[in-house]
Amino acid sequence: MPYDTLPHDTALVDRWSKMRTRPENSAMMIFWGIWFLASAVSGLANLFIITLIRAKPHLWKKPFNKYVVGLAFPNCVFASGCVVSCGLHFMHGTWYGGTVHCNIQNVYIMFSFTASIWMNVVVARQIYRLADCAARQQEYAPPTSRDVMKHVLGVYTFAMVMAVLPITPWPGPKANASGGLACVPLEADEQSAIVMWTLYIPSLLVVPVLLVAWYFFGAYRLLLRHQDMKDARAVFFVFARLFFVLLFMWLPSGLFIWGIAGMVPITLTAWAGGTVCHFQGIVSFFLYIHKDDIRSELCSMFCSPGRRAKGGKFALQSRGAQSTSSSVEDGLPSELVASLRVQAVGEMRATERTPMTVVSYRDFVAHGSVPRSSDRLQRLLGEGDITVFVSHRWWGDAASARDWNAHVDNDKGYKFQILCRGLRKLAEKHGLDLDKLVIWMDFACIEQDIPELLLAGVESLLSYASRSQFILIPVFPKPAAVQAFQDAEHPMDLLDYGERGWCRLEAYVFLCLGEITGQAVSCCGYGLLFQCKDSNVFSEELKALGTKQGCFGFKSSYEQLKPLMSGSAAFKREQLPSSGKFSVESDRVVILATEARIQNVYCRHAILSATAEYLNLKDHMTRSQFALDAKQLTCAQMPLLITQLQRIQMPLQDTQFKRTQSFSYLRKLSLQSNQLRLSGLYQLLKHFVCQPEGSELQELNLKDNQLGEGVMPRKLVEVAALLRSPSCARLRVLKLSGNQLASSAAVLVKAGWQLDVLDLASNNLGNEGAKGITEVLKGQVDDPSSLTRGSQSQWQRLDLGSNGISDATAEELLTAAMQASVTVGMSGNMLSAKVFGKAAILDANAIF
Repeated sequence: MPYDTLPHDTALVDRWSKMRTRPENSAMMIFWGIWFLASAVSGLANLFIITLIRAKPHLWKKPFNKYVVGLAFPNCVFASGCVVSCGLHFMHGTWYGGTVHCNIQNVYIMFSFTASIWMNVVVARQIYRLADCAARQQEYAPPTSRDVMKHVLGVYTFAMVMAVLPITPWPGPKANASGGLACVPLEADEQSAIVMWTLYIPSLLVVPVLLVAWYFFGAYRLLLRHQDMKDARAVFFVFARLFFVLLFMWLPSGLFIWGIAGMVPITLTAWAGGTVCHFQGIVSFFLYIHKDDIRSELCSMFCSPGRRAKGGKFALQSRGAQSTSSSVEDGLPSELVASLRVQAVGEMRATERTPMTVVSYRDFVAHGSVPRSSDRLQRLLGEGDITVFVSHRWWGDAASARDWNAHVDNDKGYKFQILCRGLRKLAEKHGLDLDKLVIWMDFACIEQDIPELLLAGVESLLSYASRSQFILIPVFPKPAAVQAFQDAEHPMDLLDYGERGWCRLEAYVFLCLGEITGQAVSCCGYGLLFQCKDSNVFSEELKALGTKQGCFGFKSSYEQLKPLMSGSAAFKREQLPSSGKFSVESDRVVILATEARIQNVYCRHAILSATAEYLNLKDHMTRSQFALDAKQLTCAQMPLLITQLQRIQMPLQDTQFKRTQSFSYLRKLSLQSNQLRLSGLYQLLKHFVCQPEGSELQELNLKDNQLGEGVMPRKLVEVAALLRSPSCARLRVLKLSGNQLASSAAVLVKAGWQLDVLDLASNNLGNEGAKGITEVLKGQVDDPSSLTRGSQSQWQRLDLGSNGISDATAEELLTAAMQASVTVGMSGNMLSAKVFGKAAILDANAIF
């Protein structure tokens, strides 16, 4: 049915005539004008939300933020269409565009209406899944990005079908202007009314509302199966926040437009239904920004930058800090990095007590076994040589090894054969000239018969590693070692290699120096690579040749060259050489000294190179973050790090740094997986994060450090005092998981009450630590001013996952958390269905 309305003074004889009767033009002008303004605001607000989520990788990677985009997009479509339609009508003083405009308007309105409502059903189903997992005491797995895409595209496809049907020759409702104001599907006769109320409206509105109600009561029943009735309020709050737009915006709109349109004056129903529709986008925007991570991002974008540091620098109190500062103030970080590379290579080469000798690939293969230094195949390293550093553990044993080989290979020569094949594979992969390929191997290149030369060769390992381009690790052909190789992501993951201190040192030196010097180094393992079990029995052919008889008599190779880190030196504390095993325990002292020398140079390089890279960034958003993860940082490097962080924060007007790009305060600092202790956190807070003038840091990530080792009560009190100080109020997120803080965590909880997020997962809290936190939460309820200086907690999440907390202790803690309006994450603790359900109620607030 084309655009077909009746004048306001028409004698109304039936319901269908009433719905098509338009008010006076003066009234319609008021409606269109108000709707135009509301739609413009709504469209811009929802477009901002979509752009924000899409532009921020940490927001976009979360599946539920993709659902938010899926909800906001129909709002944008609706608002954009209404801006154009209402604007045209308002400018012309009457309906503009006739039937064509009516059909277009029907499509965008019904697409937006249907898509928004059914997206709420999708989200409701996810809440039901969360509740079901809680009831089963299982970890909730959020949908993947692929799942979200399927859900959104499915909803949009269905919505488009529902939008197009009213402009096709079908027996159901037809597009027409309700009250002459906006085109939507309307009844035209008895047949269309039957289809409308038995098929179209149920698919559009009734079924999704019933599904949301079904999921709600299902989740309510599952979450509160074992809970007290006082917890029902938390569940209702989650659903009310999520489905406010569905229940209080879209549902009333449908009732006004279709339900009672023929029963009361059309002016009232058209105004009510249309106004609620146009304002729902604005209401949705305010609900979206209530989501924890979106709100946090908005705060970081629009909060006041505060006063900048006067003079741009600060004075560190310690003598070490002063000396470090003076050593780096005279040049740019990029210039210091270049000089540090030269210095590092010089320091390593200075350890060379005897010249580096190598064995050519051709001579190595022709020898037929792993050569010994007494075979005299080695020669001095020459210019143009491509050096492969063979790092290995000796495979022989006293019973079966060849006496002259002194355990370097087993009696069947597996290592030699594996190395020959591995070297060829390495040359093929990197396009190396075999005539220029040389091998350094301790057994062949360090004098084995003269103790003085043997010691000199061992002490020259650092220099030899600095002269090599590749490191190759042979893997012993036994099931356990092969499976470890299959799972390995790091040289230290290899069985019968990664646990040995000297083997670790070779890989450690090689990778650290490669990163410092900027050389394209590569660390690879070579050997059998496939899934196997310890019970597997390898044939002699498979162990010696790496091949096995396959189908139709063909032989297949089961060996592969696998990269085990390339150009990066990410070592956890337990992976460092000094944490390895030694046949002679006194060797650990030698390893510690070498490790400390390398570590000092490496950490200085990591800090300065990261600073130089940051200062060269031009993207405003990228410059809000600074990361030094897994860089072996210790408290000894904190003065240099703090100096460079302060340098980053300095205003652009300081011409010393020759920067012209727009200035951006640093908002997020990540130092996870290092070796920092509580004293390092104290230095960082005192001299940078909690500086009253200068730092604008909002998120500090110290996951997987060593804050809990050797905790001194005095230092813990000092850290707590800094956290609760007004100068530290800008810090909103503090991540301290994996630090073994134990009972010390309660002190930080009490001190960090002004934070938005405090992550204390995997800290070995146990029941004792959890009880301490419970008392802190109860104290907040009893006397808020004692903790927050008169303001309620703004915590979005306190994460206590994987801390060995028992049922009774967890239930008491969660009860206190609910009373204090604090969201607590408890995943990874062995909890009953009752307690897990209570934790899931709090989790629902954080996830959705």
